[in-house]
Order: sequence, then structure tokens, then C-alpha cells
Amino acid sequence: MYQWDATSLITCAKFQIGGRLVLDYALDVAKIVITREVQQETVDAGLAGGYPDAVVIKERIDAERIAVRTVAQMPTPLEEVLDLYGLQDGDKAVVRLSLQSTDVDTTVTDDRLLYVVLRRCGCDVLFLPDFIEKSVAAGIHDTVTGQQLLLAVRPRLHVGFIEHSLRRLEGVI
Repeated sequence: MYQWDATSLITCAKFQIGGRLVLDYALDVAKIVITREVQQETVDAGLAGGYPDAVVIKERIDAERIAVRTVAQMPTPLEEVLDLYGLQDGDKAVVRLSLQSTDVDTTVTDDRLLYVVLRRCGCDVLFLPDFIEKSVAAGIHDTVTGQQLLLAVRPRLHVGFIEHSLRRLEGVI
């Protein structure tokens, strides 16, 4: 099971290839779990703001394709460190779930600070482009589909991450 942060989830709910949402391609790979805080950021706030991606995410939650979990606070010293990093509530919850859940294999994010914090906490984490590469390596998606997925999410990610992954899929690096 893969945990997702709010930004990656929103990105995948906004873009599509061939009339199919990138989020649904991600759900081909594994079940997604999010924290209650991520649900509040992506669905509750999104619906209040009239964002279509919020409707898409809510539909996947209602269909039980995306699980939502509540996580407990960590011991005070760790919570203080998370505050010092300047993480938002949703990102703090992502770190907590990564540390507390034995069935969450990896967290997917496109947030560089969250990525670094998760790594420093000893959690398995992938940037969204790496998740796409991994789906190709596992044979879930072919190379062309992987390239199309990367190009679809390109408007929301730093170009270096996309180009690096595209070139790895091409086998030139």
C-alpha cells in the first residue's frame, strides 16, 4: 500500500492521458492510503473551493479505492522537530502515518521538504516521477505510458525531475 501526500494526489487528479486520469493509472499500481488531514486538504477544502480534482478524489474514497486513516500524535520530541521543519499539518500527518503503519510500504510525494524529512526519519519515500518509473519497471505500465504520465504531470513539477525520469525510461542515463 502506498501513502500519498496532498500535492501528489491533487496533481494526479488534475491531469489525464487518453481520457483517463493519472490518478487511475496510479491506482492500477496499488491501493492508496491518505491521512484524514490530507483528505481535509484535498477533498473538504477542495469541494468548498469548487475544485474538480476534489470531486475526483472524493469519488475514489467513496468507492474505497483510496483509504483514509486517522493517525495519533508522536512523542513530543519528534513533534517539536516536525514543527521546526515548518511542515504543514497534512505533511506532519504523512510523516506520522509513515512511522506508525506497518502496511504502508512507501510514501509518494512531490514535495522536496517532505521527501527529505521522511528520508531523515528512516521512511521509504518516492518522488512522484520515481513512482511512475517504478510502475514501468514492474511491468504495470509500458514505457510509452510511463512517458505520457510524466509529461501529463509536468506542469506541476520541477522540470528536472521530469526530464531525469524521461531519460531514465529512454535508457540514456
